[in-house]
Amino acid sequence: MNVDDLVAGRYRLTERLGAGGMGVVWRAHDERLRRTVAIKEVLLPPALDDTRLDEIRRRTMREGRIAAKLHHPQLIAVYDVIEDDGRPFIVMEHLPSTSLSRVLDDKGALPPQEVARIGAEAAAALASAHAAGVVHRDVKPANILVGDNGTVKITDFGVSRVVEDVTGTSTGTFVGSPAYLAPEVAQGRDVTFPGDVYSLGATLYTAVEGNPPAGKSDNPMLLLHRIASGSVEPPTKAGPLTDILLRLLHADPDQRPTMEQARTTLAAIADGRTAEPPPPTAPVPPPAPAREANRRRGPLALAALFVVVAVATTLIVLATTGDDTDNPAAPPDPSPTESTPDTNTNTQTETTTDSETTTTTTTQPTQSSPTTEEPPDQNTPPPNPAATPAAAVSSYYALMPGNPEEGWTRLTPNFQQNQALGYANYVDYWSGIDAAPASQISAQGSTVEVTIDYDFSDGRQVRERHRYQLVNQNGRWLFDSVAVLSSTG
Repeated sequence: MNVDDLVAGRYRLTERLGAGGMGVVWRAHDERLRRTVAIKEVLLPPALDDTRLDEIRRRTMREGRIAAKLHHPQLIAVYDVIEDDGRPFIVMEHLPSTSLSRVLDDKGALPPQEVARIGAEAAAALASAHAAGVVHRDVKPANILVGDNGTVKITDFGVSRVVEDVTGTSTGTFVGSPAYLAPEVAQGRDVTFPGDVYSLGATLYTAVEGNPPAGKSDNPMLLLHRIASGSVEPPTKAGPLTDILLRLLHADPDQRPTMEQARTTLAAIADGRTAEPPPPTAPVPPPAPAREANRRRGPLALAALFVVVAVATTLIVLATTGDDTDNPAAPPDPSPTESTPDTNTNTQTETTTDSETTTTTTTQPTQSSPTTEEPPDQNTPPPNPAATPAAAVSSYYALMPGNPEEGWTRLTPNFQQNQALGYANYVDYWSGIDAAPASQISAQGSTVEVTIDYDFSDGRQVRERHRYQLVNQNGRWLFDSVAVLSSTG
């Protein structure tokens, strides 16, 4: 689209306001109602078949339906969802404003009381959304608008989901901007209301401290590992915000305040009143110690590298997705004897990011009993990776870290591109590890759980429990996806 184009015979485009993973936002003039509006043009990838195009249109209508049910002074209103020449558009309230992200770029860190005011208004909007059953799933400075008159509004519920509307097939969804993800989301679990609470806390922490709570890194895998471990740099500039920020950023979702409780506390701080933050349901442990990983090489575990689905790209969120579901699950007991019934069915899993969604269909074998294998002796040849999924995992870790070249061949192209983020990142990661023995391997069909004890070159030791999904290609069992079930050390 271009300036002066007419959309749906009614909306005259006047200025391009910005672009993101979901599309381009324009300022436009509604020639029928004679008012200024904002229009999101949902970008359609080239060479899509009719089925995928219809899916994008359907999801755009669903996005509009979700946003249209929300009504709050601090939420950007959705007016209409339309199609023009086969392309979907969302018509929204136009607020002359600057994103909080741009404000921070221009001004740097803000005073605590100002951050509390912004946070209180944003929390009010999100509390209203939560009351309506909507999880935003991508709270970050770029999605908080600060109006020219000081008004604060939340925008872009385009990747949100309605908890009550569980009509899709997505599971294990992972979306959002890495620096603002909750630890449980960085571990591969789903986003729920406490995830929004954490993301708001990370946003306000960034606004007052000048850096995200897990610090900055050019290595997205390292950043995801810090977040997944619950690491938070102790705030030094937050003043009266310190206590509520640490509560919002608690690693345990159950220990965070609700969004309404956060709003109450932030409003009191903004007004200069002394307010005790809402008590958690259990004593709050101190934040995880800050890590000086910016000055040393990749202190992350392999699964953190693999879970970085959301970091690799930022362009297309709707290209290949179906309707979302909210189906968060707590990590299972890492006991090697625990397993899930496995049936001879096709299982479809969908991984959604703020930029991209990929769908993988795998055929699982008939029901089988769990198997447990210990890693082979390092002096004996590793098991044949074609034998069983458990043997493939055991064989893989018998190779590592000394043979990443062969290890790379044990990954599917999907894993190599979207989770390992390319061969150079993969090799660089393993070069910082001295040993990675695997134990407590249990398999149920093509799903394998394993415990890995990492000895890093910098002296750290980390134990992690992973769950892998493998697929059989040309007689070899290959790694196709991973979830981090636990990480200690």
